[in-house]
Amino acid sequence: MTSQEALMVLNAIPGLAASGIRKLMDAFGSADQILQQNYKTLLEQGLAPSLATNIVHFPKDKFLEGEYNHLRQKDVEVITVVDERYPSCLKAIPSPPLVLYMRGKHQMLSLPAVAMVGSRRASFYGIKIAERFAGVFARVGVAVVSGLAKGIDTASHQGCLKAQGATMAVLGCGLNHIYPKENTRLLEDIAQGGLLVSEFPMDTAPLMYNFPRRNRIISGLSLATLIIEAAEKSGALITADCALEQGRDVFAVPGNIDSDLSQGTNRLIKDGAKIALSAEEILQELGLEMKAQLEQEKSYEKPRVNLSVDEYKVYEMLDHQPNHIDVIAARCGLDIGALMIQVLNLELKGVIKQLPGQYYIRV
Repeated sequence: MTSQEALMVLNAIPGLAASGIRKLMDAFGSADQILQQNYKTLLEQGLAPSLATNIVHFPKDKFLEGEYNHLRQKDVEVITVVDERYPSCLKAIPSPPLVLYMRGKHQMLSLPAVAMVGSRRASFYGIKIAERFAGVFARVGVAVVSGLAKGIDTASHQGCLKAQGATMAVLGCGLNHIYPKENTRLLEDIAQGGLLVSEFPMDTAPLMYNFPRRNRIISGLSLATLIIEAAEKSGALITADCALEQGRDVFAVPGNIDSDLSQGTNRLIKDGAKIALSAEEILQELGLEMKAQLEQEKSYEKPRVNLSVDEYKVYEMLDHQPNHIDVIAARCGLDIGALMIQVLNLELKGVIKQLPGQYYIRV
């Protein structure tokens, strides 16, 4: 059994954490030596009887045979912490994963990266901010790392892919699973143009306790972690805590003080996180080179289509927060009938969007 195979087996044994494997490797000299020990010698290292039993009786050959079949079927590659290609930024964190399963362009692991996470119940505003920031990172060659969850994670991956950038999704399950199911298409897009990463064996289900564990990998692969919309007890804040523990920068996008989705991010800023007002500021803070065009590029300030004078007058009254039609009318000084004509034209041109309740927002 090779060193890689031994680590794959140990990584799959129930109850055996990466820190425990390291202690056993220190005691016995190598991963494969651990698997050659008997029940008694394992107990002498302080292991619980149940864990020693799991190690001794784990079906090693059967597991490896099934795992290699899955790897071939899904075109997945495995690297371990002793592999030269293992990312140095991840190796530097406390208790790095011993095994990484990868599907896609594994060379992305060498790129500078920023983690982007946030609420699954993201607002329209939060989604647009995530897409915008991710697009900027993509255009300067900075990878976007996230967790494939609904909301901010999804918008971050999509914004990066739309800008033809590098994005990595770290999963809380094995690569045989798709979670959430709604992101099946996105997962395949990332597998083709980005990278899927997991520390879990291929058949591991998306169990609740896997996700906090995977968050340390999201932050560990990144120079900094950016939080966009998070409630006071959001799971995204776990990723921020991981980043701080790893000595990485944490940025947060400030939000409306009356919004539940801003309580976590605003609290982070109060506690010392850096304010993220633009992606460019984050790049400058991290010392990453920026393209000159980004200094001038503010696509959200002016639409990229031709507007009439009246249309632009209405467009200027809108921003990325929802505004009711009556408020827009008051701002523009137009009656509702005339305003509705301009609003319809702007919708058809794809520069604004109607939300429920006759609210409108820039796209």
